[in-house]
Amino acid sequence: MECDLSTDDKTSPYLHAASITGNGWSHYETGPVTADIVCESWNGFLDFFHDEMTLQQNHNYVFRGHASENWKLESTLKRKMSETGINKTEYNVLETFKKHCLGRRGHNPSSLSESEWWALGQHFGLDTPLLDWSDSPYVAAFFAFNSESTETDNVVVWLLSKNINNNSGVRELAPKQHLEFLTPYLDENARLINQRGLFIRTPNMECVNEWVNKLNADGTTHLGRILIPRSEKYLALDSLDKMNINDFTLFPDLLGSAKYANYVVNRKAKEV
Repeated sequence: MECDLSTDDKTSPYLHAASITGNGWSHYETGPVTADIVCESWNGFLDFFHDEMTLQQNHNYVFRGHASENWKLESTLKRKMSETGINKTEYNVLETFKKHCLGRRGHNPSSLSESEWWALGQHFGLDTPLLDWSDSPYVAAFFAFNSESTETDNVVVWLLSKNINNNSGVRELAPKQHLEFLTPYLDENARLINQRGLFIRTPNMECVNEWVNKLNADGTTHLGRILIPRSEKYLALDSLDKMNINDFTLFPDLLGSAKYANYVVNRKAKEV
């Protein structure tokens, strides 16, 4: 099934006036368990996360940044299968990766669980059934803005409830139909630690946006989009840099050094 991100149904009872407003942001319910938080600026985004109510709930969510409003919450493996029409089974992908890792993990490599193998593959560019998320909304915002994409006027920081599997609609499902929250920290993946990262895996690689339709209304926003104007990109990246959130800290390797050097040089050029 194609993942539909549209919220333009004029008959929807949820597309009305903002239910909550703050200094530069407004919260709109878009469904029984979904919402949009529309920020007028980068400062509006910062104000939202300094709001007392948000601060109380922040630890209950994980976050993911997208450079476009149109991008789906689906894994790279699912996306590649949709684009090519090739049915790559998860088992075949993982076993092929394991085979080609032989002799390349150093001396006496530790044994890995299936989730750890997928996490390792994700780190090095393997198409996997995992989606990267972070415990930090600011890390997610960095990845949303740190892109050359100009597809839409807004970037998006997605938020997802950590308690989503406790919803009555999910509890009625078999455990294999729940979302999996995975935190496989490996010595070979220092990036995951620096990015306060974790992975989410959906049953049968289902798009998260479609999967949440199984939930019952319970007064909680389980999936939300925070929309921020793309025009705020350079202000946002400079602000995040002052928080020590940049390529240099999030990618603790030579790739991060190179990316951050480019950022510093380009920033100085803009100041001239």
